[in-house]
Amino acid sequence: LRPTGRKLLEITMKKKKRNIKRTAIVWTMLTGCALATPLAAKTADSTYVMPQHSVFVEIGGVTGLIGLNYDMRLKKNSPWGFRTGVSYAFDSEELITYTDTKEHLWGFGTELNYLLGGRRNHLELGLGNKLWVIKYDQRGAYYNDPSSYFIYRHTWARDMIYLNIGYRHEALHGFQFRCGVTPMVHVTNDWPWADGSTCHKGDILFAPYVSFGWAF
Repeated sequence: LRPTGRKLLEITMKKKKRNIKRTAIVWTMLTGCALATPLAAKTADSTYVMPQHSVFVEIGGVTGLIGLNYDMRLKKNSPWGFRTGVSYAFDSEELITYTDTKEHLWGFGTELNYLLGGRRNHLELGLGNKLWVIKYDQRGAYYNDPSSYFIYRHTWARDMIYLNIGYRHEALHGFQFRCGVTPMVHVTNDWPWADGSTCHKGDILFAPYVSFGWAF
């Protein structure tokens, strides 16, 4: 179903508001990272050995909403490592044409990453792949006409390739903090967002992230 008239205007306004909100979040989080770096650098320790493993919760970024991840250096003190994790995201909209639209997104990701910088403070660069299983539920009536009530449900599997660009810090007693931004490219077939717009093949998305975890 293609949006027309008033619904198209509503979708356009929602997109603009969402883009402005995402831009503000990105700048806020990157500013926080920039301020945190020199403060964290004061904890540098010449005897420090980089933890080989870490477990962390990530909010935003490639997780969409929230995810649980495991990261491991390929060997002790190696800047090279990999990450794997699971995540969940949710989107819901009420539009003029439809009474209710919901999306549940479950994700599984893998990533190869590289750490640059000091012993506790790093520039983190990663390249990864994210597989999404999307459950879409749309129900309602056209312009409140009860005779046109419908229910539409569908499940899609979609894939994204992403970059990870951020800051990583490991504190003296194992606490780990990360923040940054994740550009993503959608590489499979289209699917509709809950607001009525469409994620097309080749679309580039940007999402900020912050994470907290434990390194050991």
